[in-house]
Amino acid sequence: MRVVIAADAMAGLTPADASALIAGQFAERGAVPAVVPLAVTGDALAHAVATAAPGAPFARPADAVDLGRALADADGDLVVDLTACRVADLGRGVLDAFADDPVEAVAVARQAWSGRRLVALVDDGQQEQPLTGLTGLAATEGREHGADLADVLAADAVAGRWATSLGLTAQPGAGAAGGAGLLLQAMGAVVTDPLTFLVERYGLAGTMAQADLVVTGADMLDFHAVGGPVVKRIVGMAGEALRPVIAIVGRNYVSSRELRLAGLEAAYPVLAGAGDDIATPGQVAEVAERVARTWSW
Repeated sequence: MRVVIAADAMAGLTPADASALIAGQFAERGAVPAVVPLAVTGDALAHAVATAAPGAPFARPADAVDLGRALADADGDLVVDLTACRVADLGRGVLDAFADDPVEAVAVARQAWSGRRLVALVDDGQQEQPLTGLTGLAATEGREHGADLADVLAADAVAGRWATSLGLTAQPGAGAAGGAGLLLQAMGAVVTDPLTFLVERYGLAGTMAQADLVVTGADMLDFHAVGGPVVKRIVGMAGEALRPVIAIVGRNYVSSRELRLAGLEAAYPVLAGAGDDIATPGQVAEVAERVARTWSW
């Protein structure tokens, strides 16, 4: 029996450790588990990138200065995590890394990264964000901050003129990370979200197509969040692969009918009812052991 296991953080464990804990219980009962560490930010993302792309240089800049330094200092391929980066003036940080004159900076940056692979990881949803327009950077940020329509339109026009002055054509994702996406794409970067990058690097779709069962997990399962982005991605991929997917969770607030609507065959809670306390690794192991015996053939 082949089992793909990709849980989110739970019971105080990282996604990788939680997945490995569950996998151990299946392995003890003769299954062949494939542990797939997934994450969307923080140290867990750094670990997942190191697992999915071993040896790939990885940078997690805190601000525009750090981003510029990471780009200027890299002497090969680079994966840069912008999910926790302070986005203010990130575009300026990219330009400052190469030259004072913006047009010259773009040309220098393009030449510097020619033949190298640059991947920029941004929050899910930003990988397709345009620079301008109704869903562009200015409009999105303007709505979030309650800006007047006139101010939003003016900012949108400025963004468009900025791209034109640099000789760049804005593509989907150009509005990511405060507009840094435009400049990173000009350097040849792939602007994508962490989960898309990871599942592609793992070749997870192919692995899942050969599995008999898919197992995910999280601290809490409710119908709105469906366990969070990791669980949602795994459930969606399992559905596309026509593979049964189950979840081991700290607490479950989803009915059997709602589980089916969400794409899950079943959810196995570690703790009963509502509460603020979280499950322990030992409790997760106990439930995983019971689940492994149930889902066995």
